Formats: sequence, C-alpha cells, structure tokens
Amino acid sequence: MFRKLVFAATMSILAQSLAHADAVIKPAFLGEIVLPSGLMISGIEFGGISGLDYDAETEVFYAISDDRSEKAPARFYRLKLLIEEDGVKGADIISSHVLQGEDGAPFAPKTIDPEAIRFDGTRQSVFWSSERDAAGNPALYEARADGAFKRSFTIPGAYLPDAAGERGIRNNLAFEGLALSVDGKTAWVATENALAQDGPKATPEAGSLSRILGFDVESGEPVAEYVYETGPIHRKSDTEPYYNDNGLTEILEIDAGRFLAVERSFALGAGNEINLYLVETAGASDILGAERIADLDVDVATLRKTHVLTIGEGDFGLDVDNIEAITEGPEVGGKQTLVMASDNNFNPNGQFTQFVVFTLEPGLN
Repeated sequence: MFRKLVFAATMSILAQSLAHADAVIKPAFLGEIVLPSGLMISGIEFGGISGLDYDAETEVFYAISDDRSEKAPARFYRLKLLIEEDGVKGADIISSHVLQGEDGAPFAPKTIDPEAIRFDGTRQSVFWSSERDAAGNPALYEARADGAFKRSFTIPGAYLPDAAGERGIRNNLAFEGLALSVDGKTAWVATENALAQDGPKATPEAGSLSRILGFDVESGEPVAEYVYETGPIHRKSDTEPYYNDNGLTEILEIDAGRFLAVERSFALGAGNEINLYLVETAGASDILGAERIADLDVDVATLRKTHVLTIGEGDFGLDVDNIEAITEGPEVGGKQTLVMASDNNFNPNGQFTQFVVFTLEPGLN
C-alpha cells in the first residue's frame, strides 16, 4: 500500500499540471521488449496478456492471460522486467498460477474469459475480471496470490445480458478494464463499449458510452458508477472483412478521482492506434444503479478526459500491437515509469507480446 500511495503522490503532481493551460504530462519513450507468439513455458503457450500490475515490494509484475482455458487452464503469470535508464533489457517469466473457481478446480474450457488483474499486497490477493462466465455474464473475482478462489462480486442486473441482446454487456466488450483505488478500498471495473441498452458500439463516426463501476472491497457492494465516452474508431478498414473497433481496454487509478485510461483502436489493414487519457470524476454524474442511461431524469455528465499520448503505427519506432494493459512500473533515474502490454491473441501471424515502457514527468507545451 505504501508503494501505491507514493505512486499516487507522484502522479497527483503530474495530473495537477494539467489544470494549467501551458503544462501537460509528457510521457517519454524508454524502450520495449517483445516476446514472440508460440513461446512455450513448461509446455504451455505464453500469450494473451490482457492485464498487468506491478508490486514494488517484490519488484514483480502480475500478468493475466485471456486464454479461455482452451490452450491450458486459465492462468496468470508472475514476471520481472529489467528496466534501466537506457531501456528495457530483459524479461523473466518466474511462475504461472492457475485461476480456480469456487469449487476449487480450474475453470473448464470456454467458461471464463480473463481480461484484467490487480495485485493487493495488503490483502495478499489478486483481483481479476472476466468478460463472461459460463452463463455469459461479466464477473469480478478476488483470489489468493496463488490463484485459489476467495470470492466473486455480485454484478448489477443492468450488466447481465438478456436473450434478446437488448440489455447488458455485448459479447467481448465487457469488463476489459480493472483498477484498485490508491487507498485499497474500491475495485473499479470498466466496460470496453456501451451496454446494449445504453447505445451503439464505437464506429468511425462516433464513440461509445462505456461504464466504470466501483465496488467497495470490504462489503462487495457497488458504491459509484460513471459514464466514459470512448473516441471513435481511428479509421475505416481497407481490408476484407473490413473489421475495425475502438474500446476502453484498461484503467489505472493514479490519485483519488483520477485515472489513466487506455483506448485501443484497430482497423484491419491499417493496424492499431493507442490513446492514453487522464480521466477525472470531478463534475461527472454518478449514475449508480441506473438500468439505462437515457432513462435518467438529469443530463448525464460523462467523465472528463484529457489526452495524454497517442501511439500510432511507427511512432517511437514501434510496431505497435494490441495494447490492452497498463500499470505503474519501477522508478528509474528518479522518474516514474508506466508499462503497457499487448495481447497477441495467440496469433503467430504478425502479432506478439509487447511490453512498452515510458517515463513520466511534467513538461511544457
């Protein structure tokens, strides 16, 4: 917890600089390391990294795979990254841990879809989210540090899909993002796009109304809920079958009421564009318990977003892949680092696991 508070204090100073017209957070590219698709660890394929978190006390990263227990039981990894002032020098996968259900057994194939992970050193727990369980519902779990089941959170009915597809999460657009508050009291989950009753998915012309929902960690009860409007898809696809999308893929609380948010936009044939935003709850409407945003009697104020960084194809010399995760990393040279990770979709045709590291400091426009 001490490390989280130190990080929050550092980021609070950076975030407050955005209140001034002439100052912004300036991420500086430090380096990357790439692990190829098809990499086998103890006979199990490594990949699908959709969530990442850092424990400074042990200098270990926790990385969750979105393998739906198809290649191997659903799992997370503990790993180390050698991050120095002049770049990222290496990666060491320390261990793999099977995620267990309430029955104490690994999840059966296609009954879970892990997407995000956060480590709580005080509780010696990992919190992790799933886009869908065996019933097709989104889920939030707390597990022991070895992956053993502790509990699941009760998800509000507005998020549970109905048979007609008119309510609840859309397939593969659910709890992609997860954050723990800096004081450890709240677990936040974020949908990648709008619930079916709240509006359409993102298009090249318009964004989508995602929700960010906070649970009290002790009681498990929802305590706050906000609307986050994603940006539109960065461009149309020029390659059959012309698939493209944009969504909120991760959140990281950096100070009370302030988050960093990652949006990943993809267009088949054109590649990825990653956008990082500072997001603030101040002034936003708390819609806790709302079944449908449009039914509320007040004008809903969405979360305020300030653009921090764009990573397009070729920027910083990167072949940017499917970035879905972000965490604070170690300090190097007196500067705070941010570490992003990509989900390679276990695809050997041009995708890979990528860890990208930036340092942060206030800077003038």
